Amino acid sequence: MKTVTVKMKNHGSFSFCLDEAIAPKATARMLQMIEKKKYDGKEIERLEPGFVIQPLFQDGVDAEIDVMVEPEYETIPENHAKQFVRGTVAMAGDGKEASGSQFFVTLARHERLDGKFTVIGEITAGWDEIERLETVEVEELIDEPSGFKYHKPVTAEIVESVTVA
Repeated sequence: MKTVTVKMKNHGSFSFCLDEAIAPKATARMLQMIEKKKYDGKEIERLEPGFVIQPLFQDGVDAEIDVMVEPEYETIPENHAKQFVRGTVAMAGDGKEASGSQFFVTLARHERLDGKFTVIGEITAGWDEIERLETVEVEELIDEPSGFKYHKPVTAEIVESVTVA
């Protein structure tokens, strides 16, 4: 398995393994995004304490970021069976399609996510950084025009780099 490391600017890092066997398309897409440095310099756009950390919302500008892909949780039984526990890494989505760029890390067990998002791996190192991020001050925002409410760090949390080994 490949290991992805997310280095935060002026802070620590966290790492997760990519499970290519249960999400070959999603992990291949993530590796392309990493190779093209699409995550580097981006903010943690969504941070829901006790729920998820999610960098890089779709931006409406970069066509390589704003891509949806086949949700492998629907086509690969081993992926569908994965439980969302603290440290699960998965691709975001809208319930019909999976994002080809946005990933999230769960901060606790969330049964309501089981079988609804493509799991790509799990956190293997850097829990201190995950815990630091979980405690930063956030503000509630509303995405227009959808009305979707979410929380974002008040002080920008920047992804310095994402690498794979």
